[in-house]
Amino acid sequence: MPPFSFVHAADIHLDSPFVGIGRLPDEHSHVAETLRDATFGAFEAVIQICIDRQVDFLLIAGDVYDGADRSLRAQLRFRDGLWRLTNQGVRIYVVHGNHDPLDGWSHAVQMPDLVHVFPDRLESVVFEKTGVPVARIHGISYPRNRINADFGKGMAREGVEPFQIGLFHGNAGGDLRYDPYAPRSVAELIETGLDYLALGHIHERVTLHASQPFIGYPGNTQGRHINEAGPRGCLLVNVTAEGQLAAEPEFVATNRVRWEACDIDIAGMETIDDLLSSLDDRMETLAELEHECAIVTRITIKGRGTLHRSLTKPEAMASLQNEARSRGIERSPFIYHRAVAAEDPASDQLKQPSRRSGFSGGIASPD
Repeated sequence: MPPFSFVHAADIHLDSPFVGIGRLPDEHSHVAETLRDATFGAFEAVIQICIDRQVDFLLIAGDVYDGADRSLRAQLRFRDGLWRLTNQGVRIYVVHGNHDPLDGWSHAVQMPDLVHVFPDRLESVVFEKTGVPVARIHGISYPRNRINADFGKGMAREGVEPFQIGLFHGNAGGDLRYDPYAPRSVAELIETGLDYLALGHIHERVTLHASQPFIGYPGNTQGRHINEAGPRGCLLVNVTAEGQLAAEPEFVATNRVRWEACDIDIAGMETIDDLLSSLDDRMETLAELEHECAIVTRITIKGRGTLHRSLTKPEAMASLQNEARSRGIERSPFIYHRAVAAEDPASDQLKQPSRRSGFSGGIASPD
């Protein structure tokens, strides 16, 4: 059997808005445009990874779109990205999840022939390389947004293909932070007898079982709010001629905007200049971390000291937030400070600035 490779992606949520980002002034339209196109940029990064790494196929484990009614823009960008892959001979296997079930409305957009979308019943298809069957891929798409707990049960190894993959969108391992769509225990997934469980639904990179079978989530391709901070991306998987994982799947970042939560301790600071200098240092650290990636932050001011008293008024915090934003937006790539707030805005200590102050009128309340 020839060795092969594939990319495992999930939860692309094309055309999904960023949570907590409201109206921006016209002079910062470049920021708004970057945020608006971030999910598309992340998907294009997935496509480019497949091309650069010369993989054999791409797996998408649900929630290509953000809603059942897919926008035309999202469908066209998705279709165009898949054409780029199929022109390189790369196959694509897709299941739809709870956000983009099969009964959702869509435009009549023709997908390339090398794209296989799994139906609302269990199905398996064989992938051949140089005429040799090397992998069998099992999958099922959500017929509608709500499904019962038994949805997709019965997925199991079949046929003679040496490497078998389950492509599934659901809550494995009982993560209480996410809706319990198609819940599965790790033991249930191991019992399928498959070699790789390509999961979607959990928006974090999670490995539930590291050795063969590998069971895991790549996380979403682009974080959309502060609770989806840090790098987001997909998994690159290599399989040997013996039908074994060559190594642990490699995480490859795809996010075009990265969310980060930052704390600044003002204890020992004497002046606003000290605070702004600390903020500048933090921005430099973030910029070095991400290089060419824009960043959206939430700054939390902690501690008490000489500077604390001058920041107790909401107007002072509003001015600080506006100054921080001006400095960040001037950078290239930009760093947009979504909010500058106190550790405990409900107390009589430092307050979060009024939502009507400066840019704050376009900023939603914290998540």
